Amino acid sequence: MTPNNNKKRLWLAYLFLLFGGFFGLHQFYLGRYRHGFALCASFGGYFGVGLIREFWRLPEYVAEVNGDHDYMVKLIEKMRQKSKPSFGIVRYFASIVVADILGYLVMGAIPHEWFSVDDTSDNIISRLLNSILVPVAIAIGVHTVGNIGHYCGPIRWPLIAAYMTAPLYFFNLNPVFITSLLATLAFTRYSLQWRRTPQKSISKWLVTLAMFAYLMLWISWFYFNCTVTDKNDEIIKCRVAVGNFFNSPAWLEFRMVLRNLWDFIQIKGISGLWNEIVEALDPQGEKNALKYLDDITAMYRKLARQWHPDKNRIGDERLAQEKFMAIQQAYDLLSSMRQKRLRKQSS
Repeated sequence: MTPNNNKKRLWLAYLFLLFGGFFGLHQFYLGRYRHGFALCASFGGYFGVGLIREFWRLPEYVAEVNGDHDYMVKLIEKMRQKSKPSFGIVRYFASIVVADILGYLVMGAIPHEWFSVDDTSDNIISRLLNSILVPVAIAIGVHTVGNIGHYCGPIRWPLIAAYMTAPLYFFNLNPVFITSLLATLAFTRYSLQWRRTPQKSISKWLVTLAMFAYLMLWISWFYFNCTVTDKNDEIIKCRVAVGNFFNSPAWLEFRMVLRNLWDFIQIKGISGLWNEIVEALDPQGEKNALKYLDDITAMYRKLARQWHPDKNRIGDERLAQEKFMAIQQAYDLLSSMRQKRLRKQSS
């Protein structure tokens, strides 16, 4: 095992984990492509749960990739103590999850409508494709997780175990979890071993091709088999629902708003847009206050009549004069604020 001269930075790996952990970017940065693909396929390790473990294991991954001396000494000692590595509960779970996801994805990506003659997917050709392709996908998932890091093993045994359940797919039972479990057990029992020589670098073109194939499976599922149910319990293809959405009044109105916003930015610039946002937020509460100005005006007139020195009925002219002046000053202040604001907006 020779040290890697292309040293990887721990802080940069954490940066990729923070902003792209769900897609395994930190593992792709480290060159651990199988690990990165497993994280991407499982949406960050079972919808982000695995990223918690990634956070505290990342220094170990960086040390492994950089061929750190202390790490390698501990690894060699571990290999001497155990002739065969322990798979561990976490890797067991990850193997089954990734295999399940790939199995269900392949099953869902098969365009059943191409082979259906009676508007159902229960036909011989689609079931035959399930029995052939789904076990392969599950074996690939198990092999991918089983060959991460210093663990390795051939795909032969998990593939044999997966195909033992192939007849069940033909009869439309679809035991994906059972297939994943059997394939994982077969890999740990017959395939798993230490990787005692440096791992061969996987071609970036091969990684790109694998990610492209994975994306195509999702696109195929969405286009051919994804459906939604409306309020009338009518089943609608997702591709049809999306097309209808982009023709809906809500989307057309939203697109018009975006177009008007873009036109405004071209005329006023980003700073002008920011000023409009600040103005709309009404940080000083002026708009909220001016909204009640008509009510204030009506109340002012009522109070002015009540406390006018010539019309008051309490008999205390000095008190009436003070009240009237206070009411008048308050209203003049509000009116002055409003006039200043109007002049500022019109200039």
